[in-house]
Amino acid sequence: MVGGVGRTGMFLLSLLALGQGASGQPCPPLQVGNPDGNYIVPGVQGAIPYSGGLALDAYVQPGPDRRPAVVVIHGGGWTSGSRIAHVGQLLEMVTRAGYHWFSVDYRLAGAVGIEQSLADVRAALAFIRCHAREFKVDPARVLLLGEDAGADLASMLAVPGDDGVLGAVLIGGIYEPGGTADALTGVAAGAHAPPGRQRPAVFMIHGGADRDVPVDRARRVCSALAQARHRCEFLEVAGASHRVENWWPSQWSYKRAVVAWLSALAPAGPAPVTAPGGPLRKDIVYARSPEVKLDAFVPPAAKPGPGVILVHGGGWEAGDKVTYITPLFEPLARAGLAWVSIEYRLTPAFTHEDQLEDLRRAIRFVRTEHARFNIDPARIVLVGESASGQMVTRIAAEDRSLSGVVSFYGVYDLPAMVTDASPRSLLVRLFRRTVLDDEARALLRSHSPLYLAHSDMPPVLLVNGTADPLTKQAHAYASRLTELGVRHDVIQLEGAPHGMENWEGHDDWMIYKRRVVDWIAGLFR
Repeated sequence: MVGGVGRTGMFLLSLLALGQGASGQPCPPLQVGNPDGNYIVPGVQGAIPYSGGLALDAYVQPGPDRRPAVVVIHGGGWTSGSRIAHVGQLLEMVTRAGYHWFSVDYRLAGAVGIEQSLADVRAALAFIRCHAREFKVDPARVLLLGEDAGADLASMLAVPGDDGVLGAVLIGGIYEPGGTADALTGVAAGAHAPPGRQRPAVFMIHGGADRDVPVDRARRVCSALAQARHRCEFLEVAGASHRVENWWPSQWSYKRAVVAWLSALAPAGPAPVTAPGGPLRKDIVYARSPEVKLDAFVPPAAKPGPGVILVHGGGWEAGDKVTYITPLFEPLARAGLAWVSIEYRLTPAFTHEDQLEDLRRAIRFVRTEHARFNIDPARIVLVGESASGQMVTRIAAEDRSLSGVVSFYGVYDLPAMVTDASPRSLLVRLFRRTVLDDEARALLRSHSPLYLAHSDMPPVLLVNGTADPLTKQAHAYASRLTELGVRHDVIQLEGAPHGMENWEGHDDWMIYKRRVVDWIAGLFR
């Protein structure tokens, strides 16, 4: 069990039953650490310190109205994550639904124990209530939204009836037997609703194909809450895996269910329509038929500068422009680099050729519309990660006008990844081929950066964690670039797993941000 969760079950029971919350101390000052926000939603008050060096991001809908507050608690399996990782789609969802929201950092339970993580989120709630007037929130109408480990934390705050918490949405929680699950159901049985109030409601959403936390485990927790007279609704998302960020577009209807549930519990009213402005621009259509969009950060520079095109990963089938790659937004922006983060069409509805064409169209669009992004069209860098690491290095082999390419833990050898033509194989998902024959192997090879590399490519930066199984492919690709005389550099993070969102919360791995920015800047010195 992570962070001694099982060993602290009884501690949690006593802590939660007491309903500890407000300290009675004067409110800490409200100081916005980053007026540019979180680079995901325009108008966010970013990096507000709330306790012990921890920070939260706050979004207050325009206008004078007091609204319910949604407190978003990230996951990361108790060992990673941050207020801008794992939660990009969730923040957009509650923004569009008209809610004020807060996304919080907390100490990771893998390092300090779950009771400390819980205390941090409680401190964030106390801070929000202290500044209810400035944030224009009703402290009696607070809603929690947690995913993965954040769902466990949200449940342990909501179930005992924490003051002002009306309910919690729990997406893909862990609910570890002997730990959080037992503590949660034990508190539920003994908790009493405050006078004149119903017990907080719970909406549990879980992937039907979750191999990390079986859906039946989540159902049992919901049933236990219902037996303890809590209103617990359950939604199984057919075919969905554990992490909500990995769910496919065909499974995104859960968002409508979340908004409907929140609105029934605490209506927020429509989100105000605001005029676009500021450095962060949202939902710019870069191609039609079909329509695909990008977000852009436009620095207020005196003259056009280099531009970075960010392409999210997700196994060619999941993710969007605010998923996975969000940890790069701030370091690029703080370095004064303009960036655009693109969405592209996903398999299986579309093929890999469609995805590559979307990336080509995005590059053409940025070059054509360079003035609106304050970008020099002759100085463009592509950045991809995981599946899109393959995409950007694939395009780099054909577009010699690019200034450079950065690939995080990419796939460079597709034939090595395909051993059959089963429905979930890359051969079927990317190319709709159902027979692994010589022609199919040649097709896979023709899309593999390892075999497409040539001596006239732009500079390449490869970034990997040593605990990532794809590191072997990165070594092979780097060796090939060396043979060809292509300028390239390698950043290796000792012990880091796959996915930069999983590097958040680890100071020893965060050095990659500065090194990547320095490498990009060095291309233009």
